Amino acid sequence: MSVGTLDTSRYIDGTADGRFQFARDLVSALNKDGYAKLRNQGISYEDVREIFSWVNCLDFNTTVGLTFRWGCSGRLIEHSPQRRFFNLSVEEKISCIHKGGTGPMSLQESLNIGPLRDTSYPNQWIAEKILPAFREHVESYYTLSQETSNTIFEAIELGLNLPLYPYSLPHTDFGTLSLLFQDSAGGLEFEDRSKPGTFVPVTSEDTSDLIVTMADILQRWTNDVLKAGLHRVSVPRQFQVDGGTEEDCILPDRYSLVFFCRPSAEKSAGPIHDFVSEERPANYDEISALEHLERRNRLVY
Repeated sequence: MSVGTLDTSRYIDGTADGRFQFARDLVSALNKDGYAKLRNQGISYEDVREIFSWVNCLDFNTTVGLTFRWGCSGRLIEHSPQRRFFNLSVEEKISCIHKGGTGPMSLQESLNIGPLRDTSYPNQWIAEKILPAFREHVESYYTLSQETSNTIFEAIELGLNLPLYPYSLPHTDFGTLSLLFQDSAGGLEFEDRSKPGTFVPVTSEDTSDLIVTMADILQRWTNDVLKAGLHRVSVPRQFQVDGGTEEDCILPDRYSLVFFCRPSAEKSAGPIHDFVSEERPANYDEISALEHLERRNRLVY
């Protein structure tokens, strides 16, 4: 499985024919593999490098001014979205072992930021005195990611020749689209749909290459016309020890930036009527986006 990089400037600044061809190429890539790599999509190399520099300022061995500390189970608190700082001490990390004794669990530390004007679940920010201007830059990046998501949705609509949805805006992601930048360490792998069960690394020659992943709700909206991309994060092959197991690998720190695009909580996560017919009946029930999120969270956590 080899996925090329699409030049989004063909859609943003191109002719009508160029925009249409890009839209068709994007839908074709998403339909074939569940994800696509985009360049010149509106988030520049400088933007990505700057936000990664802020990530490097976070000390994940301290609480960096926040009191939220999740235990090994990583369970959600009631229906609260994952909008918290994940942090464990070195001792807690070492002690986190699956109950079955099968080895250490996957510990991913992150600062998760949701919609900027969400009053139901407001973001929990690192104190300004601890990390000055951090919030300003993250909010700017969030807004840029939202605008880029809207552009991609417009292109998908054009590629499908249908109005997809109003802009209220091994696993698959829960929402509609995920926008991801990864550093040079890599590690992201997608299932090769021509060989189910086989995963292929996604490499980026440029850290400003945007990896766009199809997610669950977009699959539900299109009634399986587009299918979510099954993916995982594994040990990058360049760091694997010859003849050893994944536990034998010595890995550098790995950083990634991901923007999860999701509809408003009350919006439908059921199939859009344009994709339902007698020949193609609905494959999914009519539930809200929040109900879908809660259902998926129960399965995962």
